[in-house]
Amino acid sequence: MMRNKPEWRRGIAALLTVLLLAGCAGQSPRVDFYVLSADTRSVGDAGAAGKCSGQAISVGPISWPRYLDQPRIITRVGTNRLEASEFNRWGGSLEDDFSRTVIRNLSNLLQSELVMNYRRSAHLHPVYRVEMEVQQFDGQLGGDVILGVKWSIIAAASGELEKVATSTIQKSTSGSDDEALVNASSMAVAQLSEEVGAQLARVCEAAPSK
Repeated sequence: MMRNKPEWRRGIAALLTVLLLAGCAGQSPRVDFYVLSADTRSVGDAGAAGKCSGQAISVGPISWPRYLDQPRIITRVGTNRLEASEFNRWGGSLEDDFSRTVIRNLSNLLQSELVMNYRRSAHLHPVYRVEMEVQQFDGQLGGDVILGVKWSIIAAASGELEKVATSTIQKSTSGSDDEALVNASSMAVAQLSEEVGAQLARVCEAAPSK
């Protein structure tokens, strides 16, 4: 009987291990979802922005890098290496969220309710169209977010190019978690909107009066 005790103890230990693993397997890790936030603090100059307030402006199309076309939040962990988080995700399409945030920012900056997605603006006959090519939009946890966008302003009726520019924006995060990364991402989109909005205001100001 004494020889069987080690085997009996090993059997109990194995059973406890199986039960523990089964209990852990039944608990799914929590997934957190994030969205970009518009910068409601930005208010356009009443004089310059007023020239755009009555003009319909469409935003889009916006071309999007393939590595961002997924719900998982992408972070940069090296010069040439990216990492996708399984438990920190965008609350929907990042491309759509980016577009909505830019539109809300521009509406606020230009003091206009006529800034909208290009897919929904045909019946308003937009005067200007803002097209964008997002080249980079990622960052390091505890580091910086980088947003690189080539954008253009086009006269919708004639197709004439009013302005083309490339914005490379870098924003520091205030912490080492994904929430801080998303907050810095929202600030980067706000600065991009300010750069585009300032040029739109100039274009509207320079346009001949009808």
